[in-house]
Order: sequence, then structure tokens, then C-alpha cells
Amino acid sequence: MVDYSFAKANPSVGYSIAPRGLERTLVRLDDQMNVAITGSAAARRLLPESSTSVVPLRLLAIYAARPAELAGELGLIDAEPATANVVIARPQDPDILTPPDEGDLVTAPLPLVIADLLTLPGRSDAEAEQLMDALAAADEAWKG
Repeated sequence: MVDYSFAKANPSVGYSIAPRGLERTLVRLDDQMNVAITGSAAARRLLPESSTSVVPLRLLAIYAARPAELAGELGLIDAEPATANVVIARPQDPDILTPPDEGDLVTAPLPLVIADLLTLPGRSDAEAEQLMDALAAADEAWKG
């Protein structure tokens, strides 16, 4: 059995602080190519519109083809993992960065989002449980 961890499974991981806040950084990602969101930000997109996340957005997790370059373009400040509010990784599979529709910010594949939620720091495991419960309520295949 292989243990998955966002920080260990990806070839390059960088930690940063978004000095102007996570929401502004998330908006600025709309203009970026070869980027996919995962973790809490992705869970918020995948939850039903009637649901509110069980925890506030405290860590923005991003996959990018060039993590250091993206951090520079977003004006992020390098940080230690314990103080970071943004984590950017170069994914093992670059195909997850391909948008399904032109111009849309990519959300990582659902199983990867859940795996990332379960292994990212903070209370993201609670978000994983909430997302899985919402999926089970909406789709028989998720009940188990």
C-alpha cells in the first residue's frame, strides 16, 4: 500500500503567503494558464450551491506547471510550511492542468481533491468528509 501525501507525492512543492488575501489570489488565478485548484478552494466549487463549507478558507492549494513562476506572478511571499496560506505543487500528472472548457479555472479531478483534503494541514479533512457526504446524498454510487 502506498501512502499518499500532497507534500510528498508531487515533484515540487512551494509554500507562500498571499499578502493581499486568499480571495484576491484566487481571483487572479483566473488569468493563469496551466493551473488547477485543489483542496479547500476546489471543495467549495464541488459542494452543492446550497452548502457552505464547514471551515473557512485558510490554505489555498494549487497545482501548476511552474510553481515558482506562478508564485512570482501572483506576488506571493516565500514562507515556511507552518506559516504558509498558499501551497503550490507541480503535479505528477500534468494532464490535470488541462481546462475542460476554454477560459475556465481548472479544478483538479474529484478523487485527487478528496485525497488532497485528507492530507493537507489544518481542518481540510473535515471538508473532505463534508464533500463525500454531499456526494453520497446526490449520487448513489458514492454511498457506501
